[in-house]
Amino acid sequence: MWVSDPCPGSTHDVAALDASGLLEGLDVSGWVADKGYIGRGMITPPRKPAGKQLSDTAKKVSRSINRVRYIVEQVNAHIKTWKILKEDYRRPLNTFPQTITATLMLYTYTTTP
Repeated sequence: MWVSDPCPGSTHDVAALDASGLLEGLDVSGWVADKGYIGRGMITPPRKPAGKQLSDTAKKVSRSINRVRYIVEQVNAHIKTWKILKEDYRRPLNTFPQTITATLMLYTYTTTP
């Protein structure tokens, strides 16, 4: 698990990822991501061609990718219900990465048999 430092304002996820330098030197070809990450070498759902429908094959690929992404999105939604992440962050901002990492580790601990 990895958490970036906080970014200013409403920074898009892709911009934050690029600014972090995390992808430098990593093979991300097996990583699953949403359409916002198209062009980064990750597995993403296919885009709908302009003025056309997705082919049946492309729809199946998209469904398969979204099944994996669904699990991750459910985890994100669950941890956002935790009080420390749901309310305004009251600790020094530079401690946020450690807080979110600890939260994710606690989630993993509580859900792993």
